Amino acid sequence: RSGEADPDTLDLKTDRAPFESFVWPTLAHRVPAFDRLRLLDTWAGHYEVNTLDANAIIGPHPEIPNFLFANGFSGHGLQQAPAVGRGLAEWIVTGSYETIDLRPLGYDRIARGSLIRELNVV
Repeated sequence: RSGEADPDTLDLKTDRAPFESFVWPTLAHRVPAFDRLRLLDTWAGHYEVNTLDANAIIGPHPEIPNFLFANGFSGHGLQQAPAVGRGLAEWIVTGSYETIDLRPLGYDRIARGSLIRELNVV
């Protein structure tokens, strides 16, 4: 084991107090329309992280046929999902990336140790 916490045992309960006592009043002070808004619900979840270089791993596996990667986005997945979806769809249909060359984010960079370090991950 790596010594990291088992994610299944983490408490994912949220605490609304910091938002309600600090964030919301600050927003309402700066933007008066926020004074009429209220927090209805909260949620928490796991944050996917590629601990090798914090960039997504995208594209075909070098040895397993029909296995495509689209993981390890380290929080950037929401921003990158449309481009990755299009790129993988192109790969499935044509066998290559047509619109955006996603090869630099392929699994082979991990195997070669040619990591692309992303420094802007929270």
